[in-house]
Amino acid sequence: MTTVIRIIATGFGTGYSPWLPGTAGSTLAAVIAWFIPLNIWHIVFLCLAGIFICAKGEILLNEHDSPHIVFDEFCGIFIATWGLSSLPSFFLAFILFRFFDMVKPYPISKLQELPGGWGVMADDLAAGLIARFLVHLSIIFF
Repeated sequence: MTTVIRIIATGFGTGYSPWLPGTAGSTLAAVIAWFIPLNIWHIVFLCLAGIFICAKGEILLNEHDSPHIVFDEFCGIFIATWGLSSLPSFFLAFILFRFFDMVKPYPISKLQELPGGWGVMADDLAAGLIARFLVHLSIIFF
């Protein structure tokens, strides 16, 4: 079971990328989201499971919010890109998500302070929601 948790928490190994593991995980998640569209219930389930997976991942890796844990990026990308069918909108969602996930402006930065898996997941979910909101605004106005 611990091997399965480690594989999922590290985004099938993308979290071990020596160069920007969060971006590597987000890229794999975006490819999955593009080719296997998820419905909202899949995303809700994955986000709830992510709290457990990321908490266990922290224990296995013995590090709080380890950069190797990228399942939270998967969930953030799934939120940001859900339902988008045009490649430009999808790409914009990816770029905006990575920006907000890396820069972590307030209040996203405060969410990271939550304990355990909640803190690992919450900032990425917020980044995904903000990216999603901005993409939809761009669709409406442009």
